[in-house]
Amino acid sequence: MIRFRRRRGNADGYILVEAVVALVLLSVGAYAVHGTIRQAVLTRGQAEDYTQARFLLEQVIAGVQIQPRIKEETKEGVFPEPHGRFRWETSIERIDLPIPARASASDFEYPRGLDYLARIRATVYWERSGQPFSESYETLVSPGKLYQPPEPAR
Repeated sequence: MIRFRRRRGNADGYILVEAVVALVLLSVGAYAVHGTIRQAVLTRGQAEDYTQARFLLEQVIAGVQIQPRIKEETKEGVFPEPHGRFRWETSIERIDLPIPARASASDFEYPRGLDYLARIRATVYWERSGQPFSESYETLVSPGKLYQPPEPAR
């Protein structure tokens, strides 16, 4: 009786190809997961920055509004640590109120001293990962709060 022995052939090479393909797929998956996690960390950091910027904006605006009188000016500065990477800028300006659309200039007049408002604008700037960001806030205050130099005598 003759026995035929079956040869394994090239099974070792087939296992090597399977291992390489599996390693490539694993690498692509790991790269995708790494990119997703990196983007999530950056997005979370940006969200924290925007939240911090809003609190700092409220602090700047409150510092201006608490003053008994304000004058038209522009100021800027840097927040103290631990917020040293945030800087701020404020501007205070007079805004003249327009005449209502249904009235003509000749028959409409605001009461004396009430034809304007003061606008306070604050902006906070910062950087994250080399990208610049900013957040702004505006509010209006009554005309009595804005210092107006006395009119010259005639």
